[in-house]
Amino acid sequence: MKPQRAPEGQLRRIVGFRLDENLDWVAKLECGHQLLVRQNPPFTEQHWVTTAEGRREHLDHELPCLACKP
Repeated sequence: MKPQRAPEGQLRRIVGFRLDENLDWVAKLECGHQLLVRQNPPFTEQHWVTTAEGRREHLDHELPCLACKP
């Protein structure tokens, strides 16, 4: 099995969250783009997104924006 590469994209701060139509969490990024941050093993493991406290603690953390070019 090939090792997964880190997603490419410009790092952007998380400024908020919202639920999408499938009730998955989406991070709102400072650049105006959005990034899906669902907790849906085995594809991703982001347990923090399942609680209000976890989402609050991750505000201002950076995620790679795949729409912004590095």
